[in-house]
Amino acid sequence: MEARRWLATAGPPADMPLLNVSQAAPVAPPPEALRAEMARLVTGVPQVHLYGPVLGLPALREAIAARWSAAYGGAIAADQVAVTAGCNQAFCAAIAALCGEGDEVILPTPWYFNHKMWLDMAGVRAVPLPCGDELLPDPERALSLVTERTRAIVLVTPNNPAGVEYPADLVAAFHRLAQERGLSLILDE
Repeated sequence: MEARRWLATAGPPADMPLLNVSQAAPVAPPPEALRAEMARLVTGVPQVHLYGPVLGLPALREAIAARWSAAYGGAIAADQVAVTAGCNQAFCAAIAALCGEGDEVILPTPWYFNHKMWLDMAGVRAVPLPCGDELLPDPERALSLVTERTRAIVLVTPNNPAGVEYPADLVAAFHRLAQERGLSLILDE
């Protein structure tokens, strides 16, 4: 909110609009087209208030699978996609599926506080992966932290809370490390 107060007086240049990427704290209303569609659904679809399918609407899951398959050069099926109410829910589901009490997950520091909190609640040990001055995690350093209890490595890019975006080759190096060691790579992009 302090940044919003500053922006109200300073104002960004017209040719350099700013995007609010604050975590779960939207202050601007959705675009008009989205508000119109929301109104249409509320007034025209009597069952809109009901829960949808647990893993997400089938058409949405199919569209996501197709988009990811094209973007990442792989073959992702709709039944491999789950739509969650944000990355926190996705992270909780992933940890519940991959880990048991006493297992370990490698987290680059600084880490997103909700990841550490969820691991603590699940009885999973967060293994800190210090990231030097550039705030980029080192795959070799991560490898030195792997034990028989390690189940996953977590990467968030742009990093939360530092905002550093991990280069594609760095993410690819972590992918190779995870494959070679039989670990899951949890990637929040």
